[in-house]
Amino acid sequence: MADSTMPPGPSRATEAALLALRALPGDTPLDACFRAACERSAAALGVERVGVWLFIDDKTALRCANLYEQSKRDHSTGAVLRVADFPTYFAALTIRKAVPTEVVATAPWLAELRDAYLTPLGITSMLDAGLYRDDELIGVVCHEHVGPPREWTTEARDFAAAVADRLVVRMRSAEVRELRAAFQSHRERLTALDKSAALEQFAAGIAHDFRGLLTIVLGIGDRLQSRPDLPAEARRHGATLVETAERGVALVGQLTEFARPPAAPPAVHDLADLTATLIPALAAAVGPTHPIAYSPPPPLGRVFIDRVQYDRVLTNLVMNARDAMPDGGTICVRLASVKLTGDPAHGGRYVLVEVSDTGPGIDETTRRRMFEPYYTTKTTGTGLGLAVVNQIVHRIGGLVRVESVLGQGTAVRLFLPNVGLPSGETGEFAIPPELRE
Repeated sequence: MADSTMPPGPSRATEAALLALRALPGDTPLDACFRAACERSAAALGVERVGVWLFIDDKTALRCANLYEQSKRDHSTGAVLRVADFPTYFAALTIRKAVPTEVVATAPWLAELRDAYLTPLGITSMLDAGLYRDDELIGVVCHEHVGPPREWTTEARDFAAAVADRLVVRMRSAEVRELRAAFQSHRERLTALDKSAALEQFAAGIAHDFRGLLTIVLGIGDRLQSRPDLPAEARRHGATLVETAERGVALVGQLTEFARPPAAPPAVHDLADLTATLIPALAAAVGPTHPIAYSPPPPLGRVFIDRVQYDRVLTNLVMNARDAMPDGGTICVRLASVKLTGDPAHGGRYVLVEVSDTGPGIDETTRRRMFEPYYTTKTTGTGLGLAVVNQIVHRIGGLVRVESVLGQGTAVRLFLPNVGLPSGETGEFAIPPELRE
């Protein structure tokens, strides 16, 4: 017969979890504290996914500091949720300290996240606990239940809030240097964002004014080339005006795309499926002299990205690889699930998207500048293609790294945060010191 004086199992589990977190040594690195909190919370509450998300970029986004999936016993980091994409969800986070949701399918405050994030990952119930420092919300601990919807007890809510409070204590005691290494310097990020915003605003203004001038040039050129009473040479000049102005219109389109933020919010996708659909169109675009080598990868897990933006990224990289081999050559596209090591600011599971060529390679100066807007080594083009790649990848919390050897070719590697970990084994990818930018 069970001892009626003993507390029920869940109470013992939650109390043991809190005791274990309090017992962590004071010098435990912050990322290890996050990992321990997610693992202990998942086990104590019996939930599949627990994540710690912190506000970044002047509270315009949440970045995943750690996401733990209990069935896979593994962690990932880096995914980003932006306030502009999911405003109703972010507004709900300010209501109270713990926000339980028994059935996510009917919760109005989760409507924006439902199709994009919750349903693809099988999440049916959620329990969010705010991270508050001096009465300011600085992040959230998110418990995501997979399976039949469940009711969150008072004990579960109190436990989630206690874990959040314990993490805030740890964050207070963490060294500023460690925070910067783990989540990037707040000041540096804001400076970069301010520069990017100013550049995008400048590009938008130029595009608007330039489009108006080009409309006039197009009209004049069209009238000139269509008048039979003019000499043939004048009509040829008119055709040249039209051709040149049309190229200008294409440039305006690229400027506008760079200046305008993505219209659609991200959603959970399997990049293997998206890539397999896109490869035939890319192969037709680059032509038979540039065959694309691509093999379906083992299970990747899933990435939080807009499908149209992923298409743009892969298209830009493949076209850039083609341009690097004017006489022809094979373009290699590779996808893999990797555990990123070697960079203290980024760890855990990522999806690697790699596009490589066997062209002449690039020097160190070009490698460091190739993603800057308007920087190009080509005689034609705007220099915006790779800048757009960089913009999209960083928007979802990913990394871009380039390795090149003169005379042997270039590999562009994108590391995109994994929000749904793969079921199979994944390899490791170590970023060398010279690429830890």
